[in-house]
Amino acid sequence: VYRLHWLRARAQRDRWAEELENTEHEMTRTVLFFIHQAAVWKKYRAVAEQNQSGGEVAYCEQQIHMWNEL
Repeated sequence: VYRLHWLRARAQRDRWAEELENTEHEMTRTVLFFIHQAAVWKKYRAVAEQNQSGGEVAYCEQQIHMWNEL
């Protein structure tokens, strides 16, 4: 009986360790995605600046700020 409880406890510990590892990787990917999105909007801003479109530039600035804040 004790060995069975020990095996179940070990399995639960292993599941939680795996969940922690998955969560850490997910958070890293999320941060990298936010950085990527900010870079994408910076490229859009450069195009909008070449087209001399003030409204588009302002919107791009807003998006860049949002992605950097996340």
